[in-house]
Amino acid sequence: MGGICGLIWLLMGCTTLGPQYIASGRAAYNEVINHTEDQQMLMAIVRTRYGETISMLAVTNVTANVRFSAAAEAQFGIGRRESYETNLIPLSTGLAFEDNPTISYVPIEGEEQFDRLMSPVPLKFVVILTSHMIHSRLPFLMLIESINHIRNPKFIHSPMSESDPRFLRLVDLIMELNETGHIDWARDSREEVVFSIVIRNHEPRRTEEIGELLDLLGVKQKVDDSKPLVVPVYHAVEEPANGGVAVTTNSIYDLIEMLSASIAVPEKHRESGLAISYPTPGLAGSKVRIQRSKAKPERASVSIEYRNSYYYIAETDQETKLMFRILRTLWKDRIASTTQFQSAPVLTIPVGQ
Repeated sequence: MGGICGLIWLLMGCTTLGPQYIASGRAAYNEVINHTEDQQMLMAIVRTRYGETISMLAVTNVTANVRFSAAAEAQFGIGRRESYETNLIPLSTGLAFEDNPTISYVPIEGEEQFDRLMSPVPLKFVVILTSHMIHSRLPFLMLIESINHIRNPKFIHSPMSESDPRFLRLVDLIMELNETGHIDWARDSREEVVFSIVIRNHEPRRTEEIGELLDLLGVKQKVDDSKPLVVPVYHAVEEPANGGVAVTTNSIYDLIEMLSASIAVPEKHRESGLAISYPTPGLAGSKVRIQRSKAKPERASVSIEYRNSYYYIAETDQETKLMFRILRTLWKDRIASTTQFQSAPVLTIPVGQ
């Protein structure tokens, strides 16, 4: 009777294995997918440096089929007792489960994906990222190409194309005043205006900084203590005649090239023309670096093997990790998400086989 009760208890245990499997399995799948997508993005950046084509696959579906099975076995002896005594197990039970996942991929390609890759990043992403990452200038530096003709070039081709020193000051003022609550971004109801900058002067000691910001933006109005100043922001090269701020942005491909230019490729690869020689990086790319090693790096945030070397981002390099994270976020939202309803052929792999 005790053996039968044990079997019943074992079979009832199946009801708890399901939730336990979800708790561990979901995290494992998510971690592996995230890690391999990081590797896929880094490979695209490295191949861009070598002037080679890139292709990527998006995971569209993961189906994890878990099958449980239980077995019970009883052994009985026939004949003389001394022939089988201590050799038989009166009752034995067993439980097993099998994980047989199926993962579906779709290639990231097509006109819509190409258009989103090469087109300037929408201003709403700039506002969201710069508003929530106030600890770093990098979102401003990598996403914004110019503000009212104050330029922030990706690369310095000549002394004539150097970054305008006013750009860094403009960024610092926006970050400082945003952190102290003197500047907010607000959606504008007008069709041609994407956002507006709302500027408040509720502290007299900030009057000088606010005035400097308005001068840099070319805004003629002044802020008083009674009401905020609303400055419309246009995603355009030229601001309208009635005033406002014109902002131009970089594309996702621009960001890939910025990171590609930061790769520590061998000198002989540059000299021979095997790897692209980029001009001096601008403000965004000046502090980021993708490193190279002949041996597999031990402390890497992400690494890939390519041309007998390992290319990686050091886990302590927060600037490069942030730029890579922003690129991954934009890629996933702007490009990879469009594959959800894509009718392209889907590659489905049953992992368990």
